[in-house]
Amino acid sequence: MPQVPRPRLPRLPSIPVPTPARVRMLLRCARAGTRRTGVRVLMHAASVPVVRPVAERGFRAMFDTLAGDWEKIREDPTYRAGFEEALRLLPRGFRPRRALDVACGTGIATALLLERWQGVNVIGTDISPRMVERARELVLEATFEVASVHHLPYEDGEFDLVTALDGLLDAPELMRVLHRKGRLLIVYSKAGTTPISRPLDALALEFEELGAVAEPRTDGEAHVLLVRHGR
Repeated sequence: MPQVPRPRLPRLPSIPVPTPARVRMLLRCARAGTRRTGVRVLMHAASVPVVRPVAERGFRAMFDTLAGDWEKIREDPTYRAGFEEALRLLPRGFRPRRALDVACGTGIATALLLERWQGVNVIGTDISPRMVERARELVLEATFEVASVHHLPYEDGEFDLVTALDGLLDAPELMRVLHRKGRLLIVYSKAGTTPISRPLDALALEFEELGAVAEPRTDGEAHVLLVRHGR
């Protein structure tokens, strides 16, 4: 009786997993001024749940090393100008009671939220403990917590406004913590040329697949995506 050949299983695509040696190399790249390459590799890895914990350790280590110099790195006024432009895209009369600034770094955007709306309750989160420590020293009026954007420790619909200035994103998690009448502002500085930036059209589609309404804006200092829940 002739043997029936076994069906050949399709080959799975290879996934680049950042090993400890790879993470150390990325840190060396960051110190040598080629941070863009390291960020891109880690962003790709963070999008794959099975290797996300390793990627997050890489991000934590990378940004911990940068925390001491972050204010100097970000002192270019275009960072502030781009975020202020993004805030002006919010609906007229919009005033949040509770805001979340994810990937807050040393609190640049967090401080701008407090300047715009005095008395608003603002929480900033970042995966880097050293960034959070520095933010607590610089922005006394806000609350800062170490947290992954993939696992935000907050209730569904807890925030009227969620912002992300040049930060790693998780669309479902950001929409989960956003109030049904709230707004999400994603801002990429320097016209979307920073290492963490993503194409707005692709990003908008990601949110629209979740039932959200996403409006890209690319005509100012920064590239901005304004997002809200769909009807």
